[in-house]
Amino acid sequence: MLKKSAIAAALVIFTSSAFALDGGQLDFAGLVSDNTCALHVNGGAQDGQITLQTATTAEVNNIGVVRAAEPGAKPEAFSITIDCSADPQGTSANLSMGSVFFSNSQGTLNNDLSINQAATGVAIAIHYLPDATTYQQMRVNDSTDVKNVPYTNGKAIFNFKASYVKQAATIDATAGYVKTNAAYTVTYQ
Repeated sequence: MLKKSAIAAALVIFTSSAFALDGGQLDFAGLVSDNTCALHVNGGAQDGQITLQTATTAEVNNIGVVRAAEPGAKPEAFSITIDCSADPQGTSANLSMGSVFFSNSQGTLNNDLSINQAATGVAIAIHYLPDATTYQQMRVNDSTDVKNVPYTNGKAIFNFKASYVKQAATIDATAGYVKTNAAYTVTYQ
């Protein structure tokens, strides 16, 4: 009888502790690299935030969808610098962009519609500037769209402009907040 009571008590203890379990999620991120180049967005850290000026719905709707050689409404300049001056890594750097959640078939970035009061029908276009007057669309999630810049004194500087465009020709932009993101990847030649 004592053995049966001990087994029953053990089952109660283990059963009740199984119901008391709770858990959570762990996110891990990192990078293993064999170079000593430093990456900077707008002269700061490796990650950056680009804040565009407020655009009216009329400005976005008048611009229309992304154009390959012309920015959209309220273009905002930003740069990504690859600094390999401490340990040169080849003669040039390549840069591409991707977005797991927000890319679309036009190569632009959709707005995050999960934010409060999100604008609809709006996307963010990114254009690369190889010089002061030439614009080339940076197509997000296009593995063939890789920009290359030679090093000058161990640094490669990629100049860009981000701007508002319509997400689709048949859908007008509505007022609201815009938030999206992209990741950039750098390789060395």
